[in-house]
Amino acid sequence: MLYDIDIIIDRRDLNEQHAFDLMKTLIASGTDLEKTVFLLAMHMKGVTGQELTGFANAVRSEATIEPVEDTSDIVGTGGDGKNTINVSTAASILCAGLGIRMAKHGNRAITSPQGSGDILSKMGYKFEKTREQIIEDIERMNFAYILAPHYNSSFAKFFPARKMLTFKTIMNYLGPITNPCDPDTIVIGSSDQEICALYADFLSIRRKRGFIVHGKDGMDEISPVSETNAILVDAQRKEIVIDPKAIDLPEISYHNISFPDPAKNRQKFLDGLFGRDEKISSFIALNAAPLLMLKKDASDVEEGYSIARDAIKKGIGKKAFKKISGGVERID
Repeated sequence: MLYDIDIIIDRRDLNEQHAFDLMKTLIASGTDLEKTVFLLAMHMKGVTGQELTGFANAVRSEATIEPVEDTSDIVGTGGDGKNTINVSTAASILCAGLGIRMAKHGNRAITSPQGSGDILSKMGYKFEKTREQIIEDIERMNFAYILAPHYNSSFAKFFPARKMLTFKTIMNYLGPITNPCDPDTIVIGSSDQEICALYADFLSIRRKRGFIVHGKDGMDEISPVSETNAILVDAQRKEIVIDPKAIDLPEISYHNISFPDPAKNRQKFLDGLFGRDEKISSFIALNAAPLLMLKKDASDVEEGYSIARDAIKKGIGKKAFKKISGGVERID
């Protein structure tokens, strides 16, 4: 058994470099047994910010493309079970229309009706791109989509070990912070309140600017239904509570934004982005607001929401969608 796994079994913490080295070794040559023991031991001990950072950096180093400067991402952990529209993707497209260079990291659906990869596939987006083509997309339309499995096989190598376990493992939390483009600013949504502080540690250690959100109703995004706990990381760390009742949102309930049927889910995604459904448009604008804060276009969530909502009303969401999709206005 690898020495650093023994340290974890003893419930002692690794520093960032040791965590990086261990993950690199597991990816390169670890057996399924070693990976299973590692995941179990981490679950029993608990992860630190240093460890999370080391593991994430190691996974990202295995990607087939190198980082791209001056990019942003809006991404969630998934797993909240709410069946909402893919609001992080819609908000990313809207932000691209507002001039923010988006490198959207994601996957196909695993626990939801519609993964970001499914949405982009229906839009006709081609996933197999070189780093140069990704940069070209960002320069041309402020948007590139990074389908996680296409650019990094590290997670697949842990699949047999993860399949043997019945609980979420450290690998579940690495997805949002292993974007190969390594964005400078990132909005992270988590359905697990406990991991939010660790994501903030990661951002602080990496000296990145970010916003971590967790809806008190369990959403891995800013909830338009309940209050949302948030952590702003920008030189220093600040905890915020976002109350939809204090923002100029229409009254929204779950049935306004949640659609288990994939076709209906896609239709409502477009209805919101195109401004045809006020409540879904508001949900999208609310989740674009943090990135507008991070990019200094807005002073707070309320102002960011107002800017994003006005942009949808002006057709900026629709225009950005059509540009990214090559003119397509449907995602059947």
